[in-house]
Amino acid sequence: MKPQIIYDHGQPAFVVLPYKEYLDLTGEEDEFIPFRVPDYVSNPIRAARIEAGLTQKKLAVWLDVSQAYIAKIERPGHKPSEKVLARVRQALTREKLKAA
Repeated sequence: MKPQIIYDHGQPAFVVLPYKEYLDLTGEEDEFIPFRVPDYVSNPIRAARIEAGLTQKKLAVWLDVSQAYIAKIERPGHKPSEKVLARVRQALTREKLKAA
């Protein structure tokens, strides 16, 4: 397979080549580094909600609380109680099972 050349204003600007050839040229290893929400979001409730693909409003509905309450317990530095964490885990598990 030949490399593809992408031109900008008539001048070569980029080259697209097979990945194996790129690795051969650069000597770089093919390393996959997974993105994990908890590595970037310290609040466990917010991290779990984001990983579940939920909005604050949807989680609030599942927990029968207000969206403002979810925002409050997701604030940076807020340490949720074990009781609240358990309720969130239970709601996420319940809804995951319903979807399956």
